[in-house]
Amino acid sequence: MYMTSLNVKSPSLVQARSDAPSSVIMMLIHFLLLYLSIYGLISIYVDNIVIRSLKDAGMLLLAVYTLARVYRQQIHFLNLFLFILASLIVLGSLNVLVGSSVVTLVYGIKITLLPLVMLFAGMFMAEQGGMYAFARTNLVIFIMLIAGWCAQYALGIEKLITMGFVYGVNIKNYLEGVPRLSSITYSPDGYAYALLMTGIIAEQTKLAVKHRSFRLMIQLLTIGFLLLSTIRSALLLWFVYQVVLFLLQIRKYNKKNMLVLAVVFLTLPAVVFFGGRFLQSKNLLSSSSLLDRLQIWGSSLTSPFTMNGMIGNGIGSVGAASRRTHMMGLNSSNFAVDNQYFSLYEQTGWIGLAYFLMLFMWLLVTLVRRMNASPYSAGSRLPQVAIALGAGVAAASMTTNVLELFPANVFFWMFIGIALYQHRNAGDIPYKAGERK
Repeated sequence: MYMTSLNVKSPSLVQARSDAPSSVIMMLIHFLLLYLSIYGLISIYVDNIVIRSLKDAGMLLLAVYTLARVYRQQIHFLNLFLFILASLIVLGSLNVLVGSSVVTLVYGIKITLLPLVMLFAGMFMAEQGGMYAFARTNLVIFIMLIAGWCAQYALGIEKLITMGFVYGVNIKNYLEGVPRLSSITYSPDGYAYALLMTGIIAEQTKLAVKHRSFRLMIQLLTIGFLLLSTIRSALLLWFVYQVVLFLLQIRKYNKKNMLVLAVVFLTLPAVVFFGGRFLQSKNLLSSSSLLDRLQIWGSSLTSPFTMNGMIGNGIGSVGAASRRTHMMGLNSSNFAVDNQYFSLYEQTGWIGLAYFLMLFMWLLVTLVRRMNASPYSAGSRLPQVAIALGAGVAAASMTTNVLELFPANVFFWMFIGIALYQHRNAGDIPYKAGERK
């Protein structure tokens, strides 16, 4: 005779209870993304430590929680990733022992490394099947960015200054009076990169994947408003992204792909000629700012043959963190750098730069594995997009601190996390008792 224990619960009830916290976290993630997208605009009017800390605390808690949720499933990738990340934090903190500001270190970590750990939140969203929801939220932000830019353009620079926007920081003019506007972000650069990242991610919505015309509309809006932003490094990122994605998508040999490739090469000279003429007419090919930066880099960078050249000047010593702490009245360099590689070198030295190279190579190798695990199918599209986006970021980083531009860096790392995630198969590390399946 068999007896049924009164403590045995229905599997469906257990599943429903285990899914409830995940649903709440997913809702909080989307709410946080919307808040991060308008944080720059809020900070123009409310420069409050509570407001600034709210987003940082939310991102940190979310990163810790999602890491705990996905660690066992992604242990082979995350062990090396966490080791490199911890090594970078230790290396970038050494200067505190010789008198560097702890405040500068904290700002450096939260501006450069805190967005990076949002990669764990992206993995969690992938685990929950939330890619399409993430893309929809980015589509909403994309529309908000465009609407905000149009509203600011209609108001004009003078009116915006009277409303509290700081000229040269939140808004400015480019060459012959072309306005550079910040929309719902803090700066024109922040707007351009947020527009670019959300536009690319919005192309992954279910509607855009199924309907090429909708995806084309998003692409046209992205490049159109990027041109209006006049941020050339963002245009370079978009161009490199499109080229690399095209090459990844036609890597399989067949007649259709060869025909597409032939048409591209036949039309390439005309595109380069007329595209160059158009960019020249808008003064987007001016090299004066690049020459100025080359001169500054040559005179300001730390010698690689010194102790600071080896271990850096500390996380936050240059870039966005140093400019922020300088505005707060601290004794910091206020050196923007305008080159992500030099910024990382100045902060962590050539040893830290080698660690960052290891980190990015590990990301690339893992993405290539994910892509090759499901070749030439819908399953390989996200790794393809992530690889192409990473190539664009690498190119744009030559003239901009791309990984320090908020909130675009958060959107970027979350998307990378989604593309990196690999669902657990039979034979992988087994679940613990009570662990969610």
